[in-house]
Amino acid sequence: MRFKTRLTLAFGLFAFLLCTLFALLLDESLTTVEEQIVSSLLEQEAGFLEVRYQEDPEQLVMPDLEQLKGFLSGEPNLPAWLQTLEPGFHDNRNYFVLVRDLDAAKRIYLVYDESSGVLDQHETSLQLILVVLVLIVSAVGVGLGFYQAKVLARPVEDLVLQVEEANTENPEIIPLASDDEIGLLSRAYADLVDRLGQYIQREKAFTRYASHELMTPVTIINNNLELLQNENAGAAIRTRAIDRLQEATGQMQRQIEVFLMLAREGQLEPGLQPLDWNDLWQQTVGHFPQVSVSMNISSEPRVHANVAAVQVILVNMLGNVIKHGAQENGMFNAVLKLENHSLSVSNRVARSEQSDAVRYGFGLEINEKLCQAIGWRFSTRQDGDTFTAVMEFEPD
Repeated sequence: MRFKTRLTLAFGLFAFLLCTLFALLLDESLTTVEEQIVSSLLEQEAGFLEVRYQEDPEQLVMPDLEQLKGFLSGEPNLPAWLQTLEPGFHDNRNYFVLVRDLDAAKRIYLVYDESSGVLDQHETSLQLILVVLVLIVSAVGVGLGFYQAKVLARPVEDLVLQVEEANTENPEIIPLASDDEIGLLSRAYADLVDRLGQYIQREKAFTRYASHELMTPVTIINNNLELLQNENAGAAIRTRAIDRLQEATGQMQRQIEVFLMLAREGQLEPGLQPLDWNDLWQQTVGHFPQVSVSMNISSEPRVHANVAAVQVILVNMLGNVIKHGAQENGMFNAVLKLENHSLSVSNRVARSEQSDAVRYGFGLEINEKLCQAIGWRFSTRQDGDTFTAVMEFEPD
């Protein structure tokens, strides 16, 4: 059963029960009021007859009206059912009876015919009016329940529509502005969809990076495997092919580490010890003998960061120097500058890539993602034919 139906039925049932209870209480109240009025009238009449009896017992005349009749004990017309009643007020089905002793020998019986009363004359009409009121109020309750259910369900329907129409490539949900539980639910859904969208983007980036970055080492491995399969290749060629295979395998391993880091959600855990800059230079520069790196170190800041991610960033930057940099005398020149709040790598860009140097391959995009993962800021700039990548951080 849908939410709107349940809420509508709940409102209608509540209105029906409440109105029915009110009708029963009203009917009972009218009956009680009638009894009190009749008992008061009978008491007044009995008091009047008692005074008359004391003045002149022989001249006492009992009332004989359509609604009110009086009887004296010992009269031949006294109904038998009245003779059994004790002094006091009695409600006997359609009659109200007041029994009172005038003296030790005489007793009066005042009988009020309830069936001829105003309430009994209009009892059917009153009951019909109460039933109609119950039905009207129940119908109003159903209408209010339907309206309120529609108002409450509209935000949920809007949220469902957003979910159904969300783009699977880049899902997005706009949270509702309400401050109630539905608004809280919509914000939770929006946050979930946002994290799912980020996960999808990371998966797409992983596929894009893998297809692009792994192509080069795979090509190197295939080419050198063909050389090793060539029986006419000399020992020097085979040795160089094996070296290239090892280098390409190491490159693939580093790139796979990058992809695994990028696939994680949230920031990477920093190392327990601060970065050892000298160790980082040695491990990084040693992979690129064809790159001449000039060190410009003005300070060695104390920084806690994920060591593997920082090493991958540096390796990736020097790899981009080889892919897109200008070669001079058979070497690629790069300037590595370390300051208190930043680390930068600069190099000249090959003429064929100067117009597109700001893109500089997927390496920069990978580095930007890695810097975000360790809490650093990544930016690039180009001055003429010199390209600079800057990684900013906050020292301890």
